[in-house]
Amino acid sequence: MRAFFLATVALAGAHGVAAAVQELPGNLTEWKEAKAAEAEKAAGVVAKDAKLSAVGKVVELLTGLQQKVLAEGEEEAHTYSKFACFCKDTTKEKLEAIQKGEDSKASLSADIAEVGSKRDGLDTKIGDLLAEIAKEKHMTEQFTELRQKNLATYEANAADLIGALDALEGAIQKLKASKKPSFVQVQAISETLRTAALLADALGLGGDAASQALAMLQQEPANEVQMEDYNFHSSPVITMLERLQGQFRGEKEQVDKNEVEEVSQYKQFVQEHTGLMKVAQHNLLESKKKKEAAIESIVSASQELTTVEAALMDDKSYTNTLSTMCSEKAKTWDQRTTVRAAELSTLTQAIGIIKGAVSEKSSAATIRFMQQGVSVSVAEA
Repeated sequence: MRAFFLATVALAGAHGVAAAVQELPGNLTEWKEAKAAEAEKAAGVVAKDAKLSAVGKVVELLTGLQQKVLAEGEEEAHTYSKFACFCKDTTKEKLEAIQKGEDSKASLSADIAEVGSKRDGLDTKIGDLLAEIAKEKHMTEQFTELRQKNLATYEANAADLIGALDALEGAIQKLKASKKPSFVQVQAISETLRTAALLADALGLGGDAASQALAMLQQEPANEVQMEDYNFHSSPVITMLERLQGQFRGEKEQVDKNEVEEVSQYKQFVQEHTGLMKVAQHNLLESKKKKEAAIESIVSASQELTTVEAALMDDKSYTNTLSTMCSEKAKTWDQRTTVRAAELSTLTQAIGIIKGAVSEKSSAATIRFMQQGVSVSVAEA
């Protein structure tokens, strides 16, 4: 059984060898040529694969470079986009700050000018009030000085009138007390009558009559007959003195009345002008307070204006610098974008050219190998 199996296997092998031998070309030369063609074809395939592998690496390298350029472009675009937003937002913010600063500067300048005008007006008003107070004070002092002089005159006249009235009252009483006054008694009161006569003459109150009466009283009688005549004339003298006394009293009343009126006028004048001075002094104090407030307001506004102007200058300088920087950055970005686009275009063209060239060569080689294969097939036939 085992032998049969081995015999069967051997027989099958023999049939196989026979079949292989039957499939060999007609002669050895043709067979060698066919084998050489197959070897050449295999070598061409290997060379093609090697060449395609090298070209593939170049294409891969160029494609990687292309992707790298694209990635760098996207990253730089993202960075520039952020920077452009920063330029836009910051410029807008600074322009708004500059406009606000200009408005504040104009407003503060207007306020300073307005308050300065008010301060100047207050200076004028203060000067006018000082002049008014000085005028009122001078007028009051002058009127007070005149009042003191008039008071001294009144007091002197009143004292003279009172003295004259008292003297006349005493003289009249003495003359009336003695029905037949002696010449010696009359001489005793002559000095009083002389003073009264001088005062009456000074006041225009019958001074001539008083002087005549005084002259008559001062005449000494030569005998008893003349003394009787003197006694007879003493009665008219008393009457004249009483009349003069009445005039003195009237004058005293008028002097007192004038003094009362003058005192009233003086008080009214002082009260009125003192009130005017108080009003002026009050207005002066208020004006000085307003002036101080105006000065403080000007100082405060000036300090604020200085700060606003400094900030405005900084904002303008920063905006100019930012504008220059953003403009230069935009130019650089445009240039880099153009260069990058050129690079990508060049890489794309290069990759396309290489792939196209390889494809053409591969197609030509394929056709050539096919042609060789056909000739071999024909040879085998």
